[in-house]
Amino acid sequence: MLSDPVNYYQLVIGIGAWLGTIMLFNVWVLIWPNQKKVLGIVAATDEEKAAARKTAMLASRTNFVLSIPMLLCMGSATHGLPF
Repeated sequence: MLSDPVNYYQLVIGIGAWLGTIMLFNVWVLIWPNQKKVLGIVAATDEEKAAARKTAMLASRTNFVLSIPMLLCMGSATHGLPF
């Protein structure tokens, strides 16, 4: 067991940082390359565009859902979360 008490600041800011990292990954690896296909910046067949549209939509929705807890964690690390 650890003898030090849990540092809630580091825990909460760390969770927020991980959520932000997941969101960054979603944008650069999933959303942006698929949006390039949908917008016609990158050549793609109609089937590839349909698959890219669905992937980009799901990743964007995931980012939207993760943005609320990420902002809560980042803001409440200093101002206090009701633990």
